[in-house]
Amino acid sequence: MDAIDRAIGKGSHITGDDELNKQTWDDFEEILCGRKVYFFGVGTSIRIFLKKYEDRINIAGVIDNDVEKQGYKINDFVMCDDMAGNIKIDNISVLNQYSKDQVVILISSINYYQEITLQLRDLGFIHIFSIFIMEANGRLSGGKYTSDEFGEQRLWAEECCKVPINKKKILFTAYGTYTDHGKYITEQLLKIRTDLDIVWVVNNLNTKVPKGVRLIHQSNNMKVTYETETAAIWVTNVIFPHYVVKRSGQTYIETKHWASVTLKCFYLIESSFNEYKNTELVKYNGSIMDYIITGSDFDSESCRRGFDFHKEVVQIGSPRSDAMFRYEELRKKVYEHFQLDQSKKMVVYAPTFRYKKGDDWHIPEMRNVDLNYELLKDALEKKFGGEWYVMLRLHPGLEKEVSKLKKPPFVIDASRYDDGQEIAAACDVMISDYSSIMFEPAFVHKPVFLFATDMDEYTGEERDLLIDYNTLPFPKAKSNEELAQCILEFDEQNYKSDVINFLEKYGVHEDGHASERAAAFISNLIGEFTWSEQP
Repeated sequence: MDAIDRAIGKGSHITGDDELNKQTWDDFEEILCGRKVYFFGVGTSIRIFLKKYEDRINIAGVIDNDVEKQGYKINDFVMCDDMAGNIKIDNISVLNQYSKDQVVILISSINYYQEITLQLRDLGFIHIFSIFIMEANGRLSGGKYTSDEFGEQRLWAEECCKVPINKKKILFTAYGTYTDHGKYITEQLLKIRTDLDIVWVVNNLNTKVPKGVRLIHQSNNMKVTYETETAAIWVTNVIFPHYVVKRSGQTYIETKHWASVTLKCFYLIESSFNEYKNTELVKYNGSIMDYIITGSDFDSESCRRGFDFHKEVVQIGSPRSDAMFRYEELRKKVYEHFQLDQSKKMVVYAPTFRYKKGDDWHIPEMRNVDLNYELLKDALEKKFGGEWYVMLRLHPGLEKEVSKLKKPPFVIDASRYDDGQEIAAACDVMISDYSSIMFEPAFVHKPVFLFATDMDEYTGEERDLLIDYNTLPFPKAKSNEELAQCILEFDEQNYKSDVINFLEKYGVHEDGHASERAAAFISNLIGEFTWSEQP
């Protein structure tokens, strides 16, 4: 089963547009004569088209609405064996050189083909086809082409295994972003070595990274697989798909995507995960992992259970939390990025998502983001003095939802800022509900307040917790009025004592140098240690 089959299973091939619904490969071939063929977008269905037609149809070009993809080549997003892979991606204005009847446009997106069709029709184009719809209709009518995505990926992985492992190559993945523990480990590795091939899997090839880091796009499955199978070390905060082959001479290091202590159950120790998701995939990853980097006794023990992991835990701290110890530097960086007045203080509001339960999946959604910004700002200014900004940081899975929220001018949307740890490091106060980012400012004793209007429902029904919510060392509020009161009654000395006792109870001892220890550990695994020249 591949992406086309999954989309068919969800009924995504059925629309209210009869003309679109009926498209077939025969219809497409009938209108080709003398016309220029363009791809719209660089979706994975391009490979289906190229496999079907090989070199029998000449592709004139590819266009995409995403300016971050324009200027790159198809091969940067979809690995192709033929000349089409070297075609550069343009914006839609490239079609102005033709009459509307001269062009045939093939939409490669599975998820947004309807919206793109409407866009192209509004611009006057006539010959518009969806690769997804044509392929879906072909399969449903008993066409000869069938696809086994897992089998094809596995075969490709095995083919890549014939290439020798690059002993100096390290592959990093972190949900398609250059962030989290891997980012801080990478920066330390670059300080101590100049001989590494560091590869990051990202969802934006324009991501700013240090010199010495090579980027590949996460949609380019074949290229990602090649880099994975030929890297000596994998460092990830997620898990790898079943088709990945881990061979002798490769080392798999899991960093997970939280700090040295986390509130919520995860993976195999989360009951809802066992109900809705692929536990076998987690167990497979747990069996091929070599190390997990953790930050406390509590973290080590929960990771062993969550990943069903039985090998070595490297308990050296939380690399990403090193950012908390760089307040002045990162405050200046964040303030300059958002063009903020340096004399004002900042509170970060970082709520997590809620689950929308479906038939077979948990879908994150935005609920209970009901903060009264004016009341919050007034309470902070009365308690701590000065003028305040409120910085809103939604969970990465909900960043597009921020446009639905009404915000006064002093509220800054930081949901799309690349690195949440830099935001946490730059703030003076943090407010969250159940997000485990709450613990990181507390590592340096910053005030943290919990605003959870659905506390009873969430802790009793939606998520299993590793820690009793009532034992957290942070003032808790179920309403805006309670939150304001918590701030006004905040006792810094008692709070600091409660935080220190809590962190000691869970074995957390952050010092701002975990990324250095992680980099040294990885460097020693590679061997042939080479110090870079220091300025």
